[in-house]
Amino acid sequence: HLTEVPLDSVYSGVMSLHGLCTLVFLAELNGLETWATDIGNAYLEAETKERVYIIAGAEFGDLEGQTLVIFKALYGLWSSGLRWHECFADCLQDMGFTPSKAEPDIWMHPNGNASYEYIGVYVDDLAIVARDPGEIIDTLKNKHGFKLKGTGPITFHLGMDFFRDANGVLCIAARKYVEKMIATYVQHFGSKPSQKFS
Repeated sequence: HLTEVPLDSVYSGVMSLHGLCTLVFLAELNGLETWATDIGNAYLEAETKERVYIIAGAEFGDLEGQTLVIFKALYGLWSSGLRWHECFADCLQDMGFTPSKAEPDIWMHPNGNASYEYIGVYVDDLAIVARDPGEIIDTLKNKHGFKLKGTGPITFHLGMDFFRDANGVLCIAARKYVEKMIATYVQHFGSKPSQKFS
């Protein structure tokens, strides 16, 4: 994430874990809300630039034997990741966001109060830091037609749990991941691992 994207790259960019932590810190520092959402069927929102076609099989019914041109960036095509990245970048620019110079998959927009709003992009998973994240969500859904799921205040994102401790401090931990590891351990060995304290 710290190098220039090669011109022949076919992947969608991602923000780093450090970038996500920085976004959460900025949200807490500036009294902003942090929401998370996932764009459903993201690649299908972009169009492919390759010439791709198939000969329809029996599963296509009356279309069997016909040549069908694929114009959506299907999962599995060589450059679908890049096409999705370009498509979503165009949407963010239309919304007034610009990529951060420190990390190009963190997008910034001045909110008029001497601070910024941010969208951190990890392929199709978004971390939104704003005074009113719902407004950004509405724009993504209503203006750009994205189907969003898991939308709301951040509680789980990119494999990490987000929660507030007894003092109200926002914390990040891999609780679900650890619980899954313990469950796998129990499945293999029949009991939980022993706890040893030094």
